[in-house]
Amino acid sequence: MEAANCSLRVKRPLLDPRFEGYKLSLEPLPCYQLELDAAVAEVKLRDDQYTLEHMHAFGMYNYLHCDAWYQDSVYYIDNLGRIMNLTVMLDTALGKPREVFRLPTDVTAYDNRLCASIHFTSPSWVTLSDGTGRLYVIGTGDRGNSPEKWEIMFNEELGNPFIIIHSISLLKAEEHSVAILLLRIEKEELDLKGSGFYVSLEWVVVTKKKEDSKKYEITKHHVLRGKSVPHYAAIEPNGNGLMIVSYKSFKVISGD
Repeated sequence: MEAANCSLRVKRPLLDPRFEGYKLSLEPLPCYQLELDAAVAEVKLRDDQYTLEHMHAFGMYNYLHCDAWYQDSVYYIDNLGRIMNLTVMLDTALGKPREVFRLPTDVTAYDNRLCASIHFTSPSWVTLSDGTGRLYVIGTGDRGNSPEKWEIMFNEELGNPFIIIHSISLLKAEEHSVAILLLRIEKEELDLKGSGFYVSLEWVVVTKKKEDSKKYEITKHHVLRGKSVPHYAAIEPNGNGLMIVSYKSFKVISGD
């Protein structure tokens, strides 16, 4: 598998020379305030996470996770390890937070953890990192119908802590799989002139076992390495490749 590098160039015939710019609306933006019974599980950068890439990836993290499939729903993870759901009821009101899932382990016991991350893979699937290096693939049922039951379909320790930046659900020849893109920042001992760190992207595919309708296993695992956190990275909709927009290029270093 080769990684091709392309330069994005402006196609000037598509630009409108008469375009005068966008006008900002003067309408006030809706703002919601809500008392929580437990604080959001915020993780501060450690002293050894001092580079611009650490700040880019982990230091400016949005702890509210929007569900792209149900845009009136947002989620957060609190200090008790609960995934809480909030629903916009009216333009000026939020519904009461409700617990939809609880992490099986107490992540606060891990000193070197990252912020937990969620990606809403499809209307009925979610991928979750608890920030300690464990990946969860969860079947949620139809999240548009409340209350839904979230069920762990796959969970495995994958090494050092990571965040999830993208995931998709695939169905090929009646075989279901979930492809996930993970990001880590790793120490590079031999880098004497640079920051001493590199960015690792891991493309993992988890597939349902044919003989077992419930169990999933890793069937593909590719690792790419670069020197900058991507501005954008995603798995192609057909699951056959990655799209990465980054200041510095990435190289494939392993795959199976």
